[in-house]
Amino acid sequence: MKNSIANIDSRHQKILQVLEAHEQMTTKDLATTLNVSISTIRRDLNILEEKNDIIRKYGYCIFNFDNQRDFDQSGPELIKQAIARIASTYVSDYDTVFINSSSTALNAVSYFKSKHLTIVTNNLKISSTPHNANYNYILTGGELRFPKEVLVGDIATNTITSMNSDICIIGCSGVSIENGITTKILNEAKINELMIKHTVKHKIVVADHRKIGQTSKFKIADITVFDYLITDKYCSPDIIKEIKKTGVQVIQVE
Repeated sequence: MKNSIANIDSRHQKILQVLEAHEQMTTKDLATTLNVSISTIRRDLNILEEKNDIIRKYGYCIFNFDNQRDFDQSGPELIKQAIARIASTYVSDYDTVFINSSSTALNAVSYFKSKHLTIVTNNLKISSTPHNANYNYILTGGELRFPKEVLVGDIATNTITSMNSDICIIGCSGVSIENGITTKILNEAKINELMIKHTVKHKIVVADHRKIGQTSKFKIADITVFDYLITDKYCSPDIIKEIKKTGVQVIQVE
């Protein structure tokens, strides 16, 4: 098993090295270069796309150089934590909070200061975050999907539909004025859509600059549905200006 995982990780690194050295490559060319089957390469590309290491286009894929950018002395994880910290400040005592499968949204839980909260999520990774004895934690239930460890399906949607939340903190794959807030996974899009619909107070989308101006496969909602977009200072000023014109309050962390 360990050898199998090591082999997969090694192949993923080789794919990234090949893509970094070329402007673009087709799935067939990658399979030939690495001497593996088309189906194997497709599985690898699905994982690498979900990790945001590559960008897939119609008929080919490219290396995602933006994902590797050095944010001066603070890496992408620190940027995501800063975004999450700001999002946490909108949560008040006795609120119910929807958290989706996004790692940035989940990070906000670690910064909550309220004494009593109810947290509802389809993100199974919440089990490994610090817990507060005065908080209620509700998992939606549903079909468990890997590698993200996310719960989806009818059971999850029924849980969310049966309640209302004060606040939702939603991460995503893309933020665009034209195409709205989007995600890569169809089943997650429905979950996120319901979380937004059943939020009665503050609707917050969290996304670092790599997501701003991008469009992923499945739409969650129009950008105007959200009250706040929390992002970072590396975003295109022109795009941020246009988003502000829609009435969304944009907060950029340092």
